[in-house]
Amino acid sequence: MASLFSPCSLMEEWTDEFITHAQRELTGMVDDWKYDYGADDRACVAMLLWMVLKLNPEADIDSSLV
Repeated sequence: MASLFSPCSLMEEWTDEFITHAQRELTGMVDDWKYDYGADDRACVAMLLWMVLKLNPEADIDSSLV
């Protein structure tokens, strides 16, 4: 059995269904932030980019997005 984090098992999970589900989850999370905290789109983008940096501190993020 392949490790959960092996490249093979990760690639197998990137199906259209997986991506669609992830998009729905992210959209729901952003909607919650907007409702719960009154966050605007810019604040939500900043929070999502912060998450990316926590997962990958070496990520090359365009500064115009922040």
